[in-house]
Amino acid sequence: MKKVGDKKRILHFIGGGEIGGAEELLLSLMKLLDKEKYEAWLICLCEGPFAQLVARQGFKVAVVPMRHKFDLGTIKPIREYLIKHNIDLVHTHGVRANLVARTAAKQAGLPVVTTFHSVLRYDYDSIYKALIAKYLTKATNKYTDRYIAISGAIKEEIKALGVPEELITVIHNGLDTSRYLLTLNPEVIKSQLGLDPELPTVSMIARLHPVKGHQYFLQAARKILDRGIKAQFLIIGEGNYRSQIEKWIKELSLQDKVFIPGYYTPIENIYRVSDLLAVPSLMEGLGLVVLEAMYFKVPVVASNIGGIQEIIRHGENGLLVEPKDVPALADAISTLIQDRELALRLTKAGQETLQYFSPQRMARQVEEIYHSLLGG
Repeated sequence: MKKVGDKKRILHFIGGGEIGGAEELLLSLMKLLDKEKYEAWLICLCEGPFAQLVARQGFKVAVVPMRHKFDLGTIKPIREYLIKHNIDLVHTHGVRANLVARTAAKQAGLPVVTTFHSVLRYDYDSIYKALIAKYLTKATNKYTDRYIAISGAIKEEIKALGVPEELITVIHNGLDTSRYLLTLNPEVIKSQLGLDPELPTVSMIARLHPVKGHQYFLQAARKILDRGIKAQFLIIGEGNYRSQIEKWIKELSLQDKVFIPGYYTPIENIYRVSDLLAVPSLMEGLGLVVLEAMYFKVPVVASNIGGIQEIIRHGENGLLVEPKDVPALADAISTLIQDRELALRLTKAGQETLQYFSPQRMARQVEEIYHSLLGG
């Protein structure tokens, strides 16, 4: 039995089947919470690499696998886990977590915080699946005491689900730079990836999913090369969309100019060999890769959508183009390949932008929400 004055136990729930922006944000938060006041625990609802990654950091981690997205059979063991381990507060991330963990927490009489990392309709490859996710999320929203939106754009998404504005707090992601390692020599990295050491490299770093806009990136690459501009293109990431992307590469005759090695770590090596980062997404909750590129002094061309608009000021610290606008994307990339003075000016301003996206600041803001629900 816990005693008065003991640390409050915060149990996070996430799918964890892959390591994306939400998982990276969650790990940063767990590491930066005030260890004098809180213990961060984790349950993953899918088998995958995230549970092992967090366990290696020394946190208490369990996997309670859901057999499918609607597996309500996990609610009972989760409720029992909450009671057995004297959990004080549940913090959910994602549709699976919202469905089962919020329900179990309320059955156990615990407060719930929910972070929204993305816009639901862009997370699925069909309208049908997105509608189901929206319905399941709305069904358990009544169990959440406070909501965190990672951007103003996500706040509007939460409000559209019928959540009162006073329950929502916008807390921008913080970029945890402490996890970056020393990089290899750029020539070594390029050799490993099969890149031409003489050509500028335009990179795209994203899971292979329709929402990330790979087809527009490839179409822009074709236009750039057809203009006679010398460049090569690097796609980093993995996912179910890989075969479709490879098909587009072949159809556009880009086999010798586009490299797609899959998941790559450490990611800092990729920034080290990138002359430019393209983010042609259809939606981004915030856009962690934009912050990463700014940290590594890589100029950014990105879609004028979602949380990206809260990071990039067009022409000052990056270039914005409308989503799906292939000619504009090709023009912006071409400009930065050819105008290195502009690229340098954008990256210098990008470095200044990072001060507003501190992970320590993010953690303190989340702690304020915990404190408001738990006291002490």
